[in-house]
Amino acid sequence: MPKKEKSVTEISGYTVLPIQLPTVPALPEPVTHYLYVRPHEPRIPDPDAARSLFLVNIPIDTTETHLRHLFTSQLSAGRVERVQFEGVFGGSKTRQQPPTDQEDRQKNRKKRKRQTADELEGKLDKFEFPSTWDRELHASGSHAVVTFVDKPAMEASLKAARKAGKRSSSSNNKNNIVWGEGIEEHRISALGPARYKKHIKLGFPPADELLSIVNGYMATFTQVEETRALEAARKQQEPDEDGFVTVTRGPKLTDIARDEEVRELVEKQKKREEGLGDFYRFQMREKRKERQNELLKKFDEDKRKIAELKRRKGGIVPEGV
Repeated sequence: MPKKEKSVTEISGYTVLPIQLPTVPALPEPVTHYLYVRPHEPRIPDPDAARSLFLVNIPIDTTETHLRHLFTSQLSAGRVERVQFEGVFGGSKTRQQPPTDQEDRQKNRKKRKRQTADELEGKLDKFEFPSTWDRELHASGSHAVVTFVDKPAMEASLKAARKAGKRSSSSNNKNNIVWGEGIEEHRISALGPARYKKHIKLGFPPADELLSIVNGYMATFTQVEETRALEAARKQQEPDEDGFVTVTRGPKLTDIARDEEVRELVEKQKKREEGLGDFYRFQMREKRKERQNELLKKFDEDKRKIAELKRRKGGIVPEGV
């Protein structure tokens, strides 16, 4: 009598977790999808790896809400802190909001170091137009990293996934977890025609939001250009290996630099010219001494002439005496 074929519950260190995809009008028959789970072991050390799980072959419509619901409610295991997905497909990536003026001022109070043009240019990447998709879709076979609040929560979730995999295997996939079952409709964006209607609507974002993004980008871009020109001006003032300063035609520093930076450059120039100033002062002293010597010499000559005239006058007898 042939042995009954047994479903695989683990492969290459991954726990196999069968899940049932919900039926849709186009596909009324239930479909089993296999999710592969193991502890996260990145090649580059990560301080959160010890409390994270690595998931492979996630469904293409997976959201953070789905995975939080899977581990917290459907598996009744640990609480999820965050979810990191592989590159998204046909959807929106998490967009970082550019720092506000108040955040910039707070950072400037903590760190007074002047930012370079390259550092400022990196801020330009944070300015992005609003996404035209309200929900991300993933490529088939994509992976994700689920980080839990602590290591015991991760271990409890992995243990619960193993139990669910074995239970599904023993019942011939009849007790599979239904993907997304129990999630309220308002918690995730709809797919199908509603997704594309929303996509068309998001293609026309509010004018004030676009204006804010463009203004922020242009202000940062102007700051990059000014800083780059200032760095070039500073470089022109630096002497080469032989001590010479190359004179080139470039933008006027006072047209683009702030008062503080202009004063800083003036102070540097004064320090650089201190030696020349001492030399000029020495020249002036020598000239003054020469002038004084000439005046003294002329004064002595005048005294001698006057004495000679007096002597001659004393030897002359006036007429009628």
